[in-house]
Amino acid sequence: MKDKMVSYSSVLGVVIANKRKELSIEQSVLAEKMGLSQASYSRLESGKSTFSVDQMFECAQALDIPVESLFNLVVNTVGNLQSNDDVLVQAQPRGNTTKAKTASGSGVGTFIAGAALGALIIGLAGKSK
Repeated sequence: MKDKMVSYSSVLGVVIANKRKELSIEQSVLAEKMGLSQASYSRLESGKSTFSVDQMFECAQALDIPVESLFNLVVNTVGNLQSNDDVLVQAQPRGNTTKAKTASGSGVGTFIAGAALGALIIGLAGKSK
């Protein structure tokens, strides 16, 4: 049974955070390269805000990696998470959509972000090596 739900945005944020740390780049430096405040960038990385397609391209450029590589990291991470019977990865419902309105109260809008998601992804990444 899938009892943990994560959004694609949260996965993208954790993948970017891991890549940023791997390259020893501070959040504030990456935020500046993307033309964002550090607080705005932090919300993207933590999954509290959703990356736009433009921001995903800007982020890949700021990290000096091909956007395809970034996207492939996200796709592989989503695949690893989906292979776990406890985790459901899905799009984050928007507040103004019919789907979000009918899902209220059912727990569908509950997403795991931050340390819990990071730990789960790091654990799964460790298994794949």
